[in-house]
Amino acid sequence: MATVRVEEINLAALEAQLDRICQGCDLYNSAGCKESQCLVGFARKVLSFAAQKKLLDIPGASKLLPTQDFKPYYPEQVAGAIAETCRQCRQCRDNHSPDCVIALVRSALESALLQETIDYPGSVFLYLARIKEQHPQLAALLARELQKGRT
Repeated sequence: MATVRVEEINLAALEAQLDRICQGCDLYNSAGCKESQCLVGFARKVLSFAAQKKLLDIPGASKLLPTQDFKPYYPEQVAGAIAETCRQCRQCRDNHSPDCVIALVRSALESALLQETIDYPGSVFLYLARIKEQHPQLAALLARELQKGRT
């Protein structure tokens, strides 16, 4: 299987989705905004690092997820960003890494809403089924967001 290069991923599309979540946050552009302690801030840093270094895999980054971020996140805001990670995933299967920038962004967003992150099975359909087990509303929102991307 060929190696995926950073140029093959639309990092700007992911960044735009994360920007929408930030703009809906009560702490946006305030002194209370602590990017290093925020799940979306973490995802933004990952994308910035990937663009700057031209890397898709950041060894050890999955262990740096800010799991103490307890801000309220709303499924309606997060669903579009998770859907974009599904669109950007190249379904590496055997070469999948939890430290891939797409997996890191998806894990951060899942952590905002789910009790546990979900290992992406290489299929959007199977992924939605796994999401539905934990959060049926999010699964329905994701399905709608993914449909939007097809039109």
